[in-house]
Amino acid sequence: MRFCSFLMLIFFLNAYSQSEIKFNLATSLVLVPNIGIELKINENIGYQLDTSASFWDSIDGNPYQFIQIFNELRFYFKKSNRSFFIGPHIGYGMFTLKNPKFLTSIIDTGLKEEGSYQSGRNTYYGLTIGKKIALKNPKFGLEFFLGFGSSQSNYKYYNSKETRDFELDRAFSKSGEELPYKGGIMLVYKL
Repeated sequence: MRFCSFLMLIFFLNAYSQSEIKFNLATSLVLVPNIGIELKINENIGYQLDTSASFWDSIDGNPYQFIQIFNELRFYFKKSNRSFFIGPHIGYGMFTLKNPKFLTSIIDTGLKEEGSYQSGRNTYYGLTIGKKIALKNPKFGLEFFLGFGSSQSNYKYYNSKETRDFELDRAFSKSGEELPYKGGIMLVYKL
C-alpha cells in the first residue's frame, strides 16, 4: 500500500512539471533530514510542504527526537520563482528532548535534575523569508531560508524515574515563544 502511495506521489509530481523537490544541506550535516516539495501555483505563488525529523534515541544520554511538518504559501517578488520570497506558514511538531544547557541558563525551565527531559506537542505560526538562486544546470538550484514566529507548546516534564508534573492541577505544562525554528540551505531539484 505504501509503495502504491509513493508511486502515485511520483506520478503526480511528474505530471505537475513545475514541482521542485528539496533537501536541506545544513541540517544533513547534523544527520537531521529536512525535505520539502514545492508546487508552483502561478508565476508568483507557490505552495510548499516540508518536514524535518530527528530519530536519534539519544545524544550524550539525553533524548533527542522530534518531527516538524509545515504548510507554506510563498509569494515571489519576480515571476521566475528564482528570487526573494516571503511566505506565511503553519506547522505542527512532536518532541521528546532535553533543552540544551545554554537555553536553560537563559530561561528557567525547571529542569534542574539530571536525566530530566520534556515530551509534548507544539504548533507554529509564522513567516519564512528566503532567496532562491539558480545553478549552472537549470534543473538545480539553492534556496537560503529562515522561518520564525510563534511556537506554542504543550508538554510534560519527566525525570529518570517517573512522570513529574510541576503543576498538579493540569495534565500538561504550556509555553509560548517567538523565535526562529527552521532554516538552512536547500538543494533544489526541478522536475
